[in-house]
Amino acid sequence: MIRIALCQLNPKAGKPRKNFATIEQVVRKYSKQKIKLFIFPEDFLNGVLRGRQDILLAGKKFDFWLNKFCALAKRYKIDLIPGSLPSIENSGLYNTTVYINSAGKILNKYFKTNLWLAEREDYSINPYKPKAFDSVLGKTMQIICFDVMDRRIFEEAIKQNVKWIINTSLWCLDQSKALAKKRGLPSKQYNIAIRKSERLNALIETRSHEYNMGMIFCNIGGNHRYLESDCYQEVKRSAGCTQIIAPLDGIRKRVRNRKEQILICDIPAIKDYISDHEILYGRRKDIKTNYPYSKLHDTSIL
Repeated sequence: MIRIALCQLNPKAGKPRKNFATIEQVVRKYSKQKIKLFIFPEDFLNGVLRGRQDILLAGKKFDFWLNKFCALAKRYKIDLIPGSLPSIENSGLYNTTVYINSAGKILNKYFKTNLWLAEREDYSINPYKPKAFDSVLGKTMQIICFDVMDRRIFEEAIKQNVKWIINTSLWCLDQSKALAKKRGLPSKQYNIAIRKSERLNALIETRSHEYNMGMIFCNIGGNHRYLESDCYQEVKRSAGCTQIIAPLDGIRKRVRNRKEQILICDIPAIKDYISDHEILYGRRKDIKTNYPYSKLHDTSIL
């Protein structure tokens, strides 16, 4: 059993020192419960930043904060995903998450690939394939928020024999006013389950079943307040849904509301769930062999 903590908490926008102090406080308090891995939501260090200059300024401090996170993980002997924060590399500006082990070493660094609509003017798209690495849970891959909508990332995870995908997220329920100005409003109002988070829950569960792997989703909690690029005060309501799910319901633990809270879960080995799911559905083999398209003579339909 591996005990992990998913921290569905709400960062303070533009207050990195305060948010780092929150991470340190949580780690100090809960590390006594033999937790091996702490996971925080997307953008947790800075909150939501809008406007390229503010993101660039934060990106220039990436190494400073990364060193502090590494020292924190080593001090408390825990593995840590501190959410995501801006970084600059080869002239690119990326929404970046890392995995730090209990020795304070960086085992993985991942740039967000499928950028959210409001991020696309400021951030760069990840130019690299996501890579699997060995975490305390086994073969793992990291993604960020809207990446969950990109099937190609999950197909790549299967090709690399990933057992767990960890998604740090800042997923909210409603469209921001700034985004509505740019893209317009829908022509009609729709009575869809997304306002109650059911659709997000269904999406996470579907990905776990479709690709036969464990899914860990860590979202913010509460209402996040930040300044849009036009200096308008925006309030985003968290969709909640922080959870851990494994194939065949081998593991299913979920935060039931959108409030700030910490979900602690003991995770058993996932190997048997994946093996049994493969016996029943064969999804991993199909993806690796590109079935059924590999069997077709006419490839024009691909």
